[in-house]
Amino acid sequence: MIDFYGFITTMSWRAGIALEELGLAYRFHSLHLGRGEHRTPEHAARNPMQKVPVIVDHDPQGGGPPITVFESGAILVYLAEKAGRLIPTGPRERAEHWTWFFWIVASFGQDVGLCGAAFHRDPRYRLDKQTDYGRTTYDFFTEASIAAHHKLDARLAGRDFLCGSEMTLADIAAIGSTVPLELHAIESLDGLPNLARWYARMRSRPAVARGLALGRDGKSGLPAEYEAALFDDGWEQRA
Repeated sequence: MIDFYGFITTMSWRAGIALEELGLAYRFHSLHLGRGEHRTPEHAARNPMQKVPVIVDHDPQGGGPPITVFESGAILVYLAEKAGRLIPTGPRERAEHWTWFFWIVASFGQDVGLCGAAFHRDPRYRLDKQTDYGRTTYDFFTEASIAAHHKLDARLAGRDFLCGSEMTLADIAAIGSTVPLELHAIESLDGLPNLARWYARMRSRPAVARGLALGRDGKSGLPAEYEAALFDDGWEQRA
């Protein structure tokens, strides 16, 4: 059994989707970030950075005491290796896969995440509503996010998934970060046809839907409009 500590965040979605896709037994524990539930001594013992997601595997390969893993990329690798799935086996295929996986985790995720912070739907927190510096920063983050989505679209040309015809760990990392399209300054997918097809393909997977739903029924405290944008509730109308 795996204990999964997360919240309704893009990084937590990666872990939840992977657990569902791999069919691993787990218990979900929602740590409400707005209420500071991640800033407790108990959670600091799991993750000294006091962030989510975190997993604790009580039945690790080879036996022994539980294994704790934090950081979404590390969690994805651990889960895929435990299940023996979602990572290509050939050396060339693995090299290609890890190249795109780490681009998603290290670069794409950062570009869209910073834009999401700047693009907050509450005007009190919108950087472009503040100072000249804020507007310049907002423009920089927005342009970086849009450029990252175009790079993802170019990679998906002629491919069903990031590394060919089969879904891999790279796709799970990517969909976890991609979902809040509007919050990442992507108002339309009309100019991103390859990304649009991949996005609909991934969102249509039952395991992805289950992973995204984790913790949503809790009292998030988010305004309804922001929550709808966070989960991209209108995606089926575009598909």
